[in-house]
Amino acid sequence: MGAVAVVVVVVIVLFFVAMQLVGTDDRFQAAASALGLKLTRSVPELLPRLEGMINGLPVRIDIAEGRHPGVRYRVFYPPLGMSLRLERETTITRTLGELGQKDTQIGATAFDQSFKVNTSRPDALRKMMDPELRRTLVRLIGDYPTTIIEDGGISFVSDTSEPPAEAIIKTTNDMAAAALQLVSRRPKPLDKPKPAKPRQIDGAPASTQPRTRPQPPSARPKEAEQQASRPTESPSSRPAAPAPAPPPPPAPTPPPAPAPPPGTGLPDTFFDDVFGDNRLSFEADGEFEQRFRGTKVTLMGPVKQAREIEEDTTVTTGPATKAVVTVAQIENDLYGKTDIDAVVFLPRGTADQLQRGDVISFSGTLATVDPFMRNLYVTDARRVG
Repeated sequence: MGAVAVVVVVVIVLFFVAMQLVGTDDRFQAAASALGLKLTRSVPELLPRLEGMINGLPVRIDIAEGRHPGVRYRVFYPPLGMSLRLERETTITRTLGELGQKDTQIGATAFDQSFKVNTSRPDALRKMMDPELRRTLVRLIGDYPTTIIEDGGISFVSDTSEPPAEAIIKTTNDMAAAALQLVSRRPKPLDKPKPAKPRQIDGAPASTQPRTRPQPPSARPKEAEQQASRPTESPSSRPAAPAPAPPPPPAPTPPPAPAPPPGTGLPDTFFDDVFGDNRLSFEADGEFEQRFRGTKVTLMGPVKQAREIEEDTTVTTGPATKAVVTVAQIENDLYGKTDIDAVVFLPRGTADQLQRGDVISFSGTLATVDPFMRNLYVTDARRVG
């Protein structure tokens, strides 16, 4: 009887687990049907994931695991050609701004009070932030306070992992509409300085040689007579020509860029397989889980940004320095040439040692990849070289 009781308990538990999964799928399945997205399950956690296109932009909706699990919404769009981060303005960020931390002001009260802004092109951002776009983004941050807008994507994590289907649909559509407005107002790329053209006279290009002033005809015979009356100098009586000055020493050769570490720990086709056109099949087949999670990698590239964090919602980690480093570039049908960034978790307290543009090498453990955001996550990392 004891064994029978155990079996009955196990069956009951499995029944309730199955019912919970079915209930969760019902919400996400309804949202997927309404939005025209594909519903799959991640491996091995079996958590729901929605992927597809809305308004011509890639969308992904999944579960962000961590201390407080929630639904993570991400909409991706072609980069605007600037570094950009918009997040909710809080009392803390406002105080840091007053103490000198960078916070670009657009010049519109409602927008500036709603957002903390960090961008490499303030003038271009002010120009593209017309009243309609400002209203859209202020409404978005009001409805979804943890929204973060970066160059190439908008992300938001809800405070629950089981919202109703209507909430999933509304949130996704609101974010996709905001992303589409950002794309429609993309600023012009920075112009490269062009060399100055030579001045033209009467349609002919000016000569770069110095011109001699023409002399009147009456002066020429007199000069010829004076020249003929001068005694002829022998070559020996002429002063010796000064010796040519030695050429200036060559400019010092700049130090070579650090050589890439011997081997990354990844196959040569890794970045194309994970982030290229076949990324969906790569994920569906669970190939990352089977082959690459936990791989020790060594990578190198320029730093985009670095900051101190207490925790991260994507991977399990405590206090650390979170750095974004560009480690590869691929050709993508949607975006053209696309940078692949590594989100690297280094020992805490090293953010001040990493400046934007610094080329660093690092080793760590490959924890996960995000094909749509074109990121890979490296934990327990250390600088090398």
